[in-house]
Amino acid sequence: MLTGQTTFAQADEKIINDTMNGSVSTIDGYVPSMSITEDGKTAYFSKGTYQKPLYGVFSKKELVYHVYRAEKVNGEWANITQLEVCPKHYSAKHPTVTADGKRLFFASNMKGSFGKYDIYVTEIAADGSVGVSKNLGPKVNTKEDELYPSIYNETLLFFASEGRDGYGGLDLYASQVVKNTLTTSVNLGAHINSDSDEYAIQLSPEKKMGFVVSNRGFNNTVSQYTVAYGRSSKQKQYIDVASNNAGFETVLNDDTREYADTSFQDQQ
Repeated sequence: MLTGQTTFAQADEKIINDTMNGSVSTIDGYVPSMSITEDGKTAYFSKGTYQKPLYGVFSKKELVYHVYRAEKVNGEWANITQLEVCPKHYSAKHPTVTADGKRLFFASNMKGSFGKYDIYVTEIAADGSVGVSKNLGPKVNTKEDELYPSIYNETLLFFASEGRDGYGGLDLYASQVVKNTLTTSVNLGAHINSDSDEYAIQLSPEKKMGFVVSNRGFNNTVSQYTVAYGRSSKQKQYIDVASNNAGFETVLNDDTREYADTSFQDQQ
């Protein structure tokens, strides 16, 4: 569903500017940049606002996140619309859209999740409206937080989790998503993860490099690190490069892993 068709007016420019590039937040740790469809015409992002809680008349306002959609009009982002991907009083954040604009992945703490924040997916109709949000199930989600989903090459879902026995804090994981099935999540390993928080990864196939966002910097500052996920003749030119000659492709596309139906499988 779409809600708030004519919203924000003068706030449009500030909201867009605040979310065009990933930034640091003392509340959210790391705020990812907007997720844009391959044609460059539609973008998705999240923003938090303080609201009165559902229960407790005299309770303090709570920070609630909403997912928004923006359209490119005459070279400018406009027509910001709030999407109803979760019930009122619950949060939805960190949206990532597939290149074809047909699916939106996001994190939410809505009722019925496996833990705190879970990763969900919803279908996007041709008119921009969204369908029923579906939990990705135990192959991805745990009793703790799963955050910062990002979809690569239509089928490879990266996300951060603190609910598994990893290297410490938030670790980066991946799952193959094909139609309505996905594989058991795979930890991206010590060459990517550390005892600090890892939030997101972006791949650069032409360089066989990955760019990891982590707070492993001085005084837990959030910064970007470069890692190699395959053989690269230019590898020695990079700083903070961890070599992994096995390559991401071998680790993440292991044919021995069976696909399993999950709770987001469409009804036939």
